[in-house]
Amino acid sequence: MRSAKWLLGAVMSVALAGAAPASAKDFKIGYSVFWGTNPFLVTMVNGAKKAVEEWKAKDVNVDMIVTNGGDTDKAKQVSDLEDLYSQGVNGVLIFPGDSVMVAEPIKTVYNANNIPVVITDIGIRSGKYITLIITDNQKGGESAGEYMAKIVDKGAKVITLDHAPTNDNGQTRQKGFEDKAKELGLNVLPEQPVAALTLDASRQAMEDLLVAEPDVKGVFAFNQLVLQGAYQALEAAGKQGQVKLVGFDLDPVSWQMVKDGKIDALVVQDPFKMGYEGMNIVLTNLTGGQVPEFMGLGTKLLTKENADEFANDPQVTGK
Repeated sequence: MRSAKWLLGAVMSVALAGAAPASAKDFKIGYSVFWGTNPFLVTMVNGAKKAVEEWKAKDVNVDMIVTNGGDTDKAKQVSDLEDLYSQGVNGVLIFPGDSVMVAEPIKTVYNANNIPVVITDIGIRSGKYITLIITDNQKGGESAGEYMAKIVDKGAKVITLDHAPTNDNGQTRQKGFEDKAKELGLNVLPEQPVAALTLDASRQAMEDLLVAEPDVKGVFAFNQLVLQGAYQALEAAGKQGQVKLVGFDLDPVSWQMVKDGKIDALVVQDPFKMGYEGMNIVLTNLTGGQVPEFMGLGTKLLTKENADEFANDPQVTGK
């Protein structure tokens, strides 16, 4: 486990022993993303593409190979990483679908062969990387808890719909939300499991919750898709608006749902910057430069009142 000093964002410069020489002009870089059709991940990869264009203008040619991770199949990301290695990549960026599972090929393949790894979001529980680029998920969760406390009565029952117990980002967001909600006087119930990150599973979880806790007043989720499914259950039960929905992340559907008052608030990250800075960092390392071990990013809160300010967000426009 890393020290508290690191968690506060202490910046350390590192150079990987097996990095390519500074004279190298052509690189093959892998980008392994989980659920790569999601707007969040599409935006992240677009950020990396932008960085590639800028390096090309400096006469550094980059062949970026993107793997999709099988959408909801977490195990496929492991084989994707093995495939990228077999294609001779000089470095790899990774958005881990699972903080435990993805750590294995990082250790046994990339670390073992001194190939630089940059993690863009979520984090891993073991293995080495040259840089972690990540949102301050604790603060993001806290901002969700603060907003929930403004829109439900003190003492109201609130709950997290949890679809990813081994996703470190999600668990940190949940802790931030629940700690802040308790601090502000809300009654935080034990989490409600969601069987999978799908609309059907999320709708079913909300239906089960309405049976078990019919007087619940607020739901938090650390993915926008879960809230979309939860809203479907509330609408079918005639309880839309009676249970407040606050969560993380953004896509065109959820943005419109916030504008329409169906979702109350979303904590919005900057995946474009994650991909952009991630590609810059791995190429800086490969060309002999120094890179930070940690890069922390902030969040913004999207509500109905400020929704128009997010209309041009790449996660909404797809650009």
